[in-house]
Amino acid sequence: ASCTIMLSHCVSARSHSFARTTGRRLAQTNMATATATPEVTTEPLLCWNWLCPYVQRVSLALAHKGAHPNEVAIDLRNKPDWLPRFSPLGKVPAVTYMEDGEQVVLYESLALIHWVDEYYKDGPPLMPESPAKRTLARIIIARFDGTAVPTMSKLLRAQTPEEFSELLKVWRTELTWLESKMDPKGPFFGGAKPSLVDVTVAPWLCRAFLWKHYKNVDVLAGHPKLSAWVEAYKALPEVVATYRPPAGSPSFEEAMLKGYAVYGGERRDFSAVAA
Repeated sequence: ASCTIMLSHCVSARSHSFARTTGRRLAQTNMATATATPEVTTEPLLCWNWLCPYVQRVSLALAHKGAHPNEVAIDLRNKPDWLPRFSPLGKVPAVTYMEDGEQVVLYESLALIHWVDEYYKDGPPLMPESPAKRTLARIIIARFDGTAVPTMSKLLRAQTPEEFSELLKVWRTELTWLESKMDPKGPFFGGAKPSLVDVTVAPWLCRAFLWKHYKNVDVLAGHPKLSAWVEAYKALPEVVATYRPPAGSPSFEEAMLKGYAVYGGERRDFSAVAA
């Protein structure tokens, strides 16, 4: 689960201080360009892209842990020559760093959010302590990634009312099941604190405005608990901090609408088949 081609105007690297096991350490400043290979150190380096929902999963996990690794932004339509050294499949997100004298290369968003939870031990845990609850969380994560994510992508690209209608049936079935797995007290999927389930589903559910714009359909309609969760979750300060469009963009949503134009294509009104 990674992004291979997304629109981006960024290729610069960023560095921040971050916490791992004891105290806070200052990460080395490492400015990179499209041609300069970033230095690999013992501090994790995240290859990211502002538009990619898979990257946002990792960014959300890092935000909930209070962790800030080094970063290098990747333009996936103009990939730097050095990217395969950091991401063998040429995708983002990817993480690399030196451990025991060897370069570690990690990728795939679902694998990386678990790495974040285990690597940054000072932050709050993002999975339940109970083995049963942890397994149930993994079941939700696997089903959403395996069925809901590809269905939502197909809904955005659908060109006919008939195609959209069939996909919408699958999507609504998945949302009904997902809503049934939410903690009854909330406010998060697993209860009082954010978990990797929230991190997994948020980049797609919080992009529901894209489907409203391109298809004139509220893809969350009929699911009030999920709709309420989206509004509350995307307003959290640590979540807002993961919305980082290119410099000069009027807003994250406007930048996102422009960035997804290649996927959404011509705007179509499918509201009649969604009624």
